[in-house]
Amino acid sequence: MRSSEPESGLNFNLIMPAALLLVLLVVPFSVNSFMHMLSAKKHFNTLMMKIPIDSNAITIPSAAKQYEPFDVTLNLETKQLSKFLNEIVSTASEGTAIQGIVGVVSPNMKAEIAGEDFAIDKQGPQEQLSVYGGKADWRWRVTPESSGSHELKFQLHLVTQHNGQQSTKVLDLAEASFSVQANPSEWFKRNGLWIALLLLVPVAIIFGLRRRYAR
Repeated sequence: MRSSEPESGLNFNLIMPAALLLVLLVVPFSVNSFMHMLSAKKHFNTLMMKIPIDSNAITIPSAAKQYEPFDVTLNLETKQLSKFLNEIVSTASEGTAIQGIVGVVSPNMKAEIAGEDFAIDKQGPQEQLSVYGGKADWRWRVTPESSGSHELKFQLHLVTQHNGQQSTKVLDLAEASFSVQANPSEWFKRNGLWIALLLLVPVAIIFGLRRRYAR
């Protein structure tokens, strides 16, 4: 009767690390696969403009996949846009200007994109890459770091003159919604080291227990 107690204790100590390993390995991969299943049902990206300009000014891909980079471009006729904003500001009553803009807007603008779960090659406000005929261009390289639904925000950093003082104003230009497909194979490659380290933990525990009970 007494000899069965160490054996049952040994079995319990062997089962627990194995169960822990199973949870650590299966749960993250299952979550990633489940997100892949959900995102596979809808592969579409949408763009919503916050000010009344042509949405063709922004180029985003029709589909996005986790860990696979893509290009985002912004092409704006900044002179025309500044003229449009100035007309709205000049005719708006106090406190009703578009996004709180006051004064005269300069065509010299900076652009920025931002979004959680995206790796963006150029952070913060960016100078215009090129200006030709009043048209400015910006380009970013974006990499989705997780699957599911995510948003990318487009902002313009404006320079305004009001009552002899120069100031800056951030204008919300647009918002892009992305349905990012999961990438299980790439996820496994990137997390392979952690999986290997997790494998070593229960192996070390089992080896230590076997040596202990062997004595």
